[in-house]
Amino acid sequence: MARKKNRQEKNWRRQLEKKRQDDVVKDSAATLTCAAETAGDFAYQCTHHQEELDFDLPYLHLALEIWRESPQAPPSLLAALDELLAEQLRHRESLIRMAQEFEQLAADPSLHIHLDPIDHYRELVRNRLFAEPPAD
Repeated sequence: MARKKNRQEKNWRRQLEKKRQDDVVKDSAATLTCAAETAGDFAYQCTHHQEELDFDLPYLHLALEIWRESPQAPPSLLAALDELLAEQLRHRESLIRMAQEFEQLAADPSLHIHLDPIDHYRELVRNRLFAEPPAD
C-alpha cells in the first residue's frame, strides 16, 4: 500500500512540475514574442537586481568600516572589498540607466510588435529553459 501511495505522490509531483513548466513556457513565449512586453520584463529585471544591490551594499559598507578601523586589516582584503564596492556601484548605475531605457521602450507604441507563430516560440522556450542536461 505504501508503494502505491509513493507512486501516486510521485505522479502528482511530476504533473504539478509539468503544469508549472507549461505555465512558464506559455507566459515566457507570450512575453518574449512582444517587443514591448520584452522591454517591460527586462525593465523589471534591472530594477529587481538594483533593489537587491541596494539591500547588499550596506553590508559591504559595514565590512569596509570594520576592517578599515582594524590595524590587523590585510591590505589585500581591503583592496578586494574596495574593488567590489566600486564594481557594485558601477553595476547599480548601469542597472538604473538600463531600466529607464527599457521602460521607455516598453511605453513606445511603435514597439507593440508580435512575432508569430507563437507555437514555434513556445517550443523554443521549452527547449532552452527546460532542456534535459547532456548525458556525461
